[in-house]
Amino acid sequence: MRPRPLSIENPEYARYVSLVPDGDIEEILNNQRTKTISLLSNVSEESAMKAYAPGKWTLKEVIGHMADVERVMSYRILAIARNESAPLPAMDQDQYVSAANFNKLSWEQLLSGLDTVRSNTLSLISTINEEAWERNGIVMNKPVSLSTFAYGIAGHELHHLKIISDKYL
Repeated sequence: MRPRPLSIENPEYARYVSLVPDGDIEEILNNQRTKTISLLSNVSEESAMKAYAPGKWTLKEVIGHMADVERVMSYRILAIARNESAPLPAMDQDQYVSAANFNKLSWEQLLSGLDTVRSNTLSLISTINEEAWERNGIVMNKPVSLSTFAYGIAGHELHHLKIISDKYL
């Protein structure tokens, strides 16, 4: 079993990691994948185009954002696992969403993309040995452990699923 991060320097990551239940992170990520796609598969194209308030993202944009964040965190996992010594870039979530064309994609495309990203994340994590699991990288001028990103992916999804359940569905 992959251990949880022992300490988290960045409060944003700590917020997400704290949402993840105890258990094997690969199993948690795989189970999440099934539950999330199942939950969202009954959403209509029309409903997916709605935001819950003015100035908020549409549900399509939320799903696109979730996939983008997982891509970024997975890249960070890859870089740290492969001994990257250069600092890793930050991510401006609003810039990413505004530069994407999520609302022009079909709901099916977005869900398929989210599922594919998770599949790729799980494949990547399976390649990481115990020594690499304990490594740190530098993001926003602070050390961050590889495990923080793995648990952060799960926690970020849990964070957004709560918002989706409370405000979109």
